[in-house]
Amino acid sequence: MPSSSAFTFKQANRRYRYAFWPAIGFYVIACFAGPMLLKAMTDPPKWIAGVVAVVTAAPIAIVFWLMGRWLKETDEYTRATHIDAMLVGGGILFSLSIGWGFLELFDVAPHLPTFWVAPGFFFFYGATRCVQRLLGSKAGGE
Repeated sequence: MPSSSAFTFKQANRRYRYAFWPAIGFYVIACFAGPMLLKAMTDPPKWIAGVVAVVTAAPIAIVFWLMGRWLKETDEYTRATHIDAMLVGGGILFSLSIGWGFLELFDVAPHLPTFWVAPGFFFFYGATRCVQRLLGSKAGGE
């Protein structure tokens, strides 16, 4: 992979978007097509359900990889602000996840499927970026 100086900010953003949207498009299609395929089959084997699950989850792993590549290709300020937002958003998500897990453990709250973790991360990451921009915050809480 070329070093971060090989791309301008605009080029890095373009590379990210050109790979992000097809991955998310595939994810949305897989979220609908996978269950429809399994429902159409009478008693599908577990391995087919497993393949459908992995194929459906794969685009999210690709998006995380794309985010990492994008961060390496952007300037230091952008990298720092986004990493800060990811840390804050991830910290909020994981704190809530742990709290919810204990509520489930002690039969106080209903079970939530773990596939909500990725959308939760992106929600809290995005919300943190919004707050950063509204407050004009610099990276690292400076």
